[in-house]
Amino acid sequence: MTECYHFSCQGESHKADNKPCQDASFGAVYDDGLAIAIVCDGHGGERYFRSDVGARMATEVIRDSVRTFVGNVDKQIFVGKPYTAEEAITSEEVAKKQNAIDKALRQLFSSIIYQWNQKIADHAANTTISEWEQEHVPQKYLDELHSSETFEKLYGCTLMAYVQTPDYWLAFHLGDGKCVSFQQDPLWKFPIPWDERCFLNKTTSLCDSEAINEFRYCYEGDGHFPWAVFLGSDGMDDSFGEDANLVNFYIQVVKMLVNEGQEATAKSIESDLPQLSKIGSKDDMSVAFVYNPDKLRTHISDFIQYQINIVCDSIRQTDGRIKMLESKIATTKFISDEKTRIDLDYAKQDLQRAQDARIKLLYKYDLLMQQLAVEVAKQNMNRLYGKEEK
Repeated sequence: MTECYHFSCQGESHKADNKPCQDASFGAVYDDGLAIAIVCDGHGGERYFRSDVGARMATEVIRDSVRTFVGNVDKQIFVGKPYTAEEAITSEEVAKKQNAIDKALRQLFSSIIYQWNQKIADHAANTTISEWEQEHVPQKYLDELHSSETFEKLYGCTLMAYVQTPDYWLAFHLGDGKCVSFQQDPLWKFPIPWDERCFLNKTTSLCDSEAINEFRYCYEGDGHFPWAVFLGSDGMDDSFGEDANLVNFYIQVVKMLVNEGQEATAKSIESDLPQLSKIGSKDDMSVAFVYNPDKLRTHISDFIQYQINIVCDSIRQTDGRIKMLESKIATTKFISDEKTRIDLDYAKQDLQRAQDARIKLLYKYDLLMQQLAVEVAKQNMNRLYGKEEK
């Protein structure tokens, strides 16, 4: 049993500028067991004034190309293959990609690039400049619509996709954003290799001349499937900052899926992400995920235990900081100068903040322990009555 969900929302900064949401997302599970999740993120900046169209068209092309690929490729090339991840390559390294999977995926990526270029070329040729574009876009970029060499930049976007069939799964990525998978061991990871060229506001793109060599990807066909895979545009990870915070958000989504179902989870995401954009990155936000509800339900205690471990680490670090600050304050026997007095005041303030943080962490720890106890009790009841899910 596999389910999926996707959502995109306009970023706070785009609302202020009356710019459209430049993200696009997609998710579907088909009757043949194929599941697809896609996130495409149109570039910001004046030059990329039609990147919302580029992202939407990329999503459509990926969806259709993947369905054709899965229908035509010999699935036996994946069967039995362990988890394998491939980084972006240079033109000189293409010849090294000689195995059947690399060749098949390269053909898929080539098809995506070709079809996307066809779609945006048709759009550029047949879509007049709008009033908004005339008012907000510098003329030099509007003129690029008529350039056969550079018009595709105006539609530039990143892309990310996860594909799961009954026999294998694969994922591919071009640009920034993050893909997070949850499975047995380790509990979470970034399955697709990162590209160091994606840094700050720089990213590889579907509109690049060497886009075919900038795809990163991974696959597995030995019977091991992730319990859930989340795709998020860079507006998501920019808002959460550290990877651990992004992962914890997805774990909260997992817990809500298990305890409240997809409908309630969707309402929460669709309410929370616009607010997150407002206080965080202010960028557009997209999320798409594929998950196995039975696996998540069976392993929900693993997610809670992971959160408990994180909180315990934070408590230990906070205890160490409290001890250090208490020692610093205690050894300051007298105030000899203004600088010492200021340092002591700061230390006392830091100590109070650390003590307050410890109280919050202990509360969170108690709450998680209660959640874990409930889930363990449920699992014991299932075992007792022979209802344990496989």
